[in-house]
Amino acid sequence: MRKLFTLVFSILFTGFSVIYAQAKTDTLTAIELNSIQVVSAKPVQLYSRSKSYVIEKTEIQKLPVQNVDELLESVSGFDIRNRSVGGTQADISIRGGSFDQVLVLLNGVNITDPQTGHYNMDIPVELSDIQKIEMLHGSAARVYGPNAFSGVINIITNNQHQKLNAEISTGSFGTATQNLGIGFGGEKLHSYASVSHKSSNGYRPNTDYDILNAFSQTRWNSDKAGNFDVQLAYQQKNYGANSFYSFSYPNQFDHTQTFFGALNWNYSYKKLTLNAQTYTRFHYDRFELFRDSISVKPSWYTSHNYHLTNVSGVKATAFLYHPIVNTTFGVDIRNEHIYSNALGKLIIKPVENIFDNTHNFTKESNRLLSTAFLDLSKKTGSFDYSLGASTTYNAHYGLLWAGGFELNYQAGKTTRIFISGNSATRLPTFTDLFIQNSIQKADTNLLPESAKTIETGFRFAHGRLKVNGSVFYRMGKNNIDWVKLPGASKWESKNLADINTLGVDLSAFYVFDGKIIKSAGLSYSYLHLDKEAVTFDSKYALDYLRHKAVFSLNHAICHQLSADWQISYNDRAGNYTYFGTGQLMNYQPYFMGNIKVVWSMKNIQLYGTVNNIFDVQYADYGGMEQPGINFLTGIKIAL
Repeated sequence: MRKLFTLVFSILFTGFSVIYAQAKTDTLTAIELNSIQVVSAKPVQLYSRSKSYVIEKTEIQKLPVQNVDELLESVSGFDIRNRSVGGTQADISIRGGSFDQVLVLLNGVNITDPQTGHYNMDIPVELSDIQKIEMLHGSAARVYGPNAFSGVINIITNNQHQKLNAEISTGSFGTATQNLGIGFGGEKLHSYASVSHKSSNGYRPNTDYDILNAFSQTRWNSDKAGNFDVQLAYQQKNYGANSFYSFSYPNQFDHTQTFFGALNWNYSYKKLTLNAQTYTRFHYDRFELFRDSISVKPSWYTSHNYHLTNVSGVKATAFLYHPIVNTTFGVDIRNEHIYSNALGKLIIKPVENIFDNTHNFTKESNRLLSTAFLDLSKKTGSFDYSLGASTTYNAHYGLLWAGGFELNYQAGKTTRIFISGNSATRLPTFTDLFIQNSIQKADTNLLPESAKTIETGFRFAHGRLKVNGSVFYRMGKNNIDWVKLPGASKWESKNLADINTLGVDLSAFYVFDGKIIKSAGLSYSYLHLDKEAVTFDSKYALDYLRHKAVFSLNHAICHQLSADWQISYNDRAGNYTYFGTGQLMNYQPYFMGNIKVVWSMKNIQLYGTVNNIFDVQYADYGGMEQPGINFLTGIKIAL
């Protein structure tokens, strides 16, 4: 226990020292966002006026969703692929990109997992903690560096003063949740802290889960010293991973722990804004191919997989407003390290596993990324533009470059037209490089994947109506995926042939001036991947949502009682290997319907949610069927 407390304590203070030492060795209700906010205090970069969106807390509370995964499913261009439910594990795809190509930020801090994108959604906050979510469609590597390949998600937590929030709910499959959050303090110094727990017996065998989150954030606003922001968070997950990675072994199990700490500083003087941050994130997981409590392990299975990743970073950014041109310059140093008994290179002396001292770490890997970026922006009459580039150095991969531009034209008061072009790179994860087992074979010689994207579109807003549209074309090189070659028994990580992606996003939203119908919207996204003819089974890169349409409706039922509907059509390209016969099967399109009914008073909200109201059979990953019709009911109190 003493060692565990030492680890937690180090999260606060070792971000920079770890780096130095190791270096030496659209939803339908989307609101237009003028700039992606990359710090918790003030935005310091103008990146995209036309491709960034935000979902505010007032909209989040209406939607029939219970976690971030479900919330993002309603966004045009987003594909959230679940292996189970309850926020246990979900893979994010934006515009047909893989789950490893999305950059995830928490209050502007990069929490993307270098071991595998499967853990990118191990975010230690609950939906009730979130003030808003900012999203950027398309590459942002020229500002955020590698892995901001197909999009960026920035989760902004509550900024509440002297407020208490409590929530309990219960529902199908023995699901139960309990959340408690409290904000206290004033304008100069205030804090927010929350703790939450959720559990379920599971909707099918070995899909039970138990998840604990704890989060705190303290902000101090000083007139002379600037604004300081301290975040601390912890998450623990235990969940049955039924056939997550192989249908041959349905009794898989995963236990993860996440420790996160960050310090942000923001200071403005006249036309200059400075921002600095230091952070560290530890992620521990024990993956069991055969769950201890219910499995009889074969003789060849000698140990579970144990991994401990540590990502530490420091970042400094300066924004200077000038009548000629606005300039953003920054430096980002990030170290990614892993101890494991399955990933990395063998080490001479095993390292103690403080979470389980009976299984030491026998392998490790480390990489240091040093990024510098420069972005210029200017508004002239009806035009505004931005132009920028970044370079990242790594000892193994050398210099990696990314750059791009965006040009906006304001055509009258209602319409804006834009065109942009950007490039991006993405490094292989530690899993891509090192995993070797009975069903997977990694390649240590993988190259970084890269892409160039061009896009054009418009935004129209007049009165209560908003209409957005865009079309993009992404030219990908050396795309990384896990594939199974004809006659092979293992999935192998490969740099695929070039993949080009054509996409269209359309959305319309209208706010009614009536007592019954409050708002309605419709969004549609289309994707087509142009690839060479292949004879292998692709696990990720070639399975994408070809058509996705979402209709939403918010209306009153009677005094204080309202309902929010979401109906979606989903048509996935690609195929999967059917476990029963070994044949390749195509995904089938399906309709999904969810409804949330809310009864609101001043400080109390009662709600009921019904998911999959059509009781359809569907799967985000072939063979892993998701639950049929299910419900959840709960109560929220805000004081």
